[in-house]
Amino acid sequence: MLLKNAIEEINGLRFMIDKLDIQSSWAKRILLDSPYLHSAEEINTELNKVEQTCQFLNKAKSSDIIDKICLKLMQTKDIRGTIKRIFEQQNLDDIELFEIKTLALAVSEIRDLLQEGKFNIIRLPDLEAVINLLDPEGMRVPYFYVYDAYSKELAILRKKIKNIQMNPDAHEEKLENLQYEHTLIEDRIREELSIQIQQYKQEIKDAFQNIAVLDILIAKGKQVIELGLQKPNVAQEITTYKKIFNPQVQDALSHEGKKYQPIDIRIEKKACLISGANMAGKSVILRTVALAQALFQFGFYIPAEEAEIALVDKISLCIGDEQNELKGLSSYASEILRINTIIQEIKAGKEALVLIDELARTTNPEEGKAIVNAVLEFMTTHHCRALITSHYSGIKANCNRLRVKGFIKDKVNGVLNVNNINEYIDYSLIEDTGDNVPQGATRIARMLGVDEELLDKVEQYMEQ
Repeated sequence: MLLKNAIEEINGLRFMIDKLDIQSSWAKRILLDSPYLHSAEEINTELNKVEQTCQFLNKAKSSDIIDKICLKLMQTKDIRGTIKRIFEQQNLDDIELFEIKTLALAVSEIRDLLQEGKFNIIRLPDLEAVINLLDPEGMRVPYFYVYDAYSKELAILRKKIKNIQMNPDAHEEKLENLQYEHTLIEDRIREELSIQIQQYKQEIKDAFQNIAVLDILIAKGKQVIELGLQKPNVAQEITTYKKIFNPQVQDALSHEGKKYQPIDIRIEKKACLISGANMAGKSVILRTVALAQALFQFGFYIPAEEAEIALVDKISLCIGDEQNELKGLSSYASEILRINTIIQEIKAGKEALVLIDELARTTNPEEGKAIVNAVLEFMTTHHCRALITSHYSGIKANCNRLRVKGFIKDKVNGVLNVNNINEYIDYSLIEDTGDNVPQGATRIARMLGVDEELLDKVEQYMEQ
């Protein structure tokens, strides 16, 4: 799986990618083609690069260097087509030669800046030979044409053409012959330059790719500092998060003047049932865990104070409002087919992180409760890391159990409404030893000012 595919599946991942301050469009395309990493060695390599970049960014004297590097990155262009033509041994035109020269000049300046800042995790090849080839007059200006310095014959010919053009009585046929000869010489020089450039083709390609990597690393480092992300450790068995948070939700709450409450969570190779009243943030927990796992396995720091994360082959989500692939089916049919796909992948030996929100909520309670029990039992039996939320009471399956603390009693001051209700909910997770889920829906509805007659009838039915 590539990052660009994961963005479509993992809620909040697009927000994180869009927040990256990447300077060049082609670097972002390279980032989106990043693969999902399956080994601890690959992940640690990427995380260590980000760590060194953060250290570089945090040096006070680096700020000016970073600004200059970012300016150069912003000025570089996507020249993959030109590089491809070099490898195909094609003759390059003036625009393509200009693109190579501009890249080589930028790489040279960035190399000097990286050496000045003692930032050496990215190797940029030395392209001075390419610069000398395309800049025979030594002007080091991002501009190219077939210079007089390439050929004495060309320089003499250009003077002749200029003199004739300045003469109103000049012979037109003679001018055309000279211009034709001029074109032949220029074409020959371009062909010779194209041949000479081929000996540096790998260095040019490496420089182009490494410039993109540098752009991405600096953007990652800036995001780490801006959002307060942390470097996770690779875990062997159990995933643990201390004060994990969702950057997108936190950002949205911040714009409304509200605070986000991070939580702690532990994920074993066993199913875990998460219960809690309505509006208790259970869905956000699943999305946040999915986001952190995806960031980790694409080589990013994660939104938590501390984390140890076990590798998984796949993040398997089943969240109702995201099941668009089975259009035309009922909500239950779509959900149960998605569950079946997850089951078959686990049976095939895939190590998955399974996240299911309000399992079987769209069928009748008796069958729904049986489905939840069966899925929990299956996940536990197959040692699968699974978080499953549910409103059903009476779940008897062997699994871990967590509950969102939920509504805080005796804390309401003033009038409770949809704008301040989150201030009176404790979103932290606690172990739950019972099999009955909290029933705070009626109480919250009453405090929000819902019609008393309706709520009285609800409570009558509950008593029955």
